Amino acid sequence: MTDKSLQSLIDNLNSGNTRSNIIFRRSLSQYVDFAKIWLEKPTANDNVTSSDGPDHFYLIKNNEGVFVATVYDMLRDLHWFVLPEYRGKGYLTQSLKSTIIPHLFLSRDQQRITIDEMQIGPMNFIASQKVALNLGFIKKEEDDYILLNDHSTNENLNVGENSELTAERMSELRKQINFLARSLWTIQSEIEMGYGKTEYSEDLEKLVRQIKNHTWKIEDFWWNNKREIE
Repeated sequence: MTDKSLQSLIDNLNSGNTRSNIIFRRSLSQYVDFAKIWLEKPTANDNVTSSDGPDHFYLIKNNEGVFVATVYDMLRDLHWFVLPEYRGKGYLTQSLKSTIIPHLFLSRDQQRITIDEMQIGPMNFIASQKVALNLGFIKKEEDDYILLNDHSTNENLNVGENSELTAERMSELRKQINFLARSLWTIQSEIEMGYGKTEYSEDLEKLVRQIKNHTWKIEDFWWNNKREIE
């Protein structure tokens, strides 16, 4: 993902223009949201080799709630970007130190990053290296830096605030599950009519019932959590 793509993501979040993406956010602190983002919405025409899940991002805000930076989690690397007008103000370093790195270390024992001057240019190289060293990353190879999890910074980390779904949103999700079940049912019917009742067609039939059952399971889950909040 390029800096241009990350800047576009931030600009779209700030303008509210996120129609081309599917974005689910969870607040980790006043200034950092963890987000799972489908940069392209799934469609019926997607290739079966297409990526099967969302990308993970940390979205950094200022005191006014404006998104000023993002960190793209690529597991074995991090790609961060700060809007030009907000650089040099400490938003990235402070958010990485207080929230993002501890949150990453909930699921891994080390974090590697690559800082390549040839790819990002001299000015960005100096700035990124300064951020990395301030965070405690150690240079291992020419462009490779590593930070080990000492398990001392994430003991009391807030893993995110729950946000209750509205009744209207729950109704929409039930309809989506029903649509998935009925769509799979058409496939099961085509397979059965083409090859007769087979072990595979029966497997599909069972799966249809299982998915269909979630139209009420998700509602039960929602009501149980609603009572706990109340």
